[in-house]
Amino acid sequence: MNKTLLFGTIIAFVFTTGAATLAQAELDGAALLEQRCSVCHPSARPKAAKKSPEQWASTVTRMQGKGAKISEEERKVLLDHLSKTYKP
Repeated sequence: MNKTLLFGTIIAFVFTTGAATLAQAELDGAALLEQRCSVCHPSARPKAAKKSPEQWASTVTRMQGKGAKISEEERKVLLDHLSKTYKP
């Protein structure tokens, strides 16, 4: 019985932690832009661009190819932020 309770607690922790991280990331597209993109260039550079969602995806893919450290989840959040905030 104790193993079942422990397993249930661990599963609940994993799901709530993941949900909290995702919720925080959704709110922090701007923070990702500042933290990850400004490692190589000023954040003013992408902020000055006006691109379609496809163009932003291409740009982020190119930056990842140049070494930008960003997870797939962060990529989605960043692309959503860029596409909504810096559109043509």
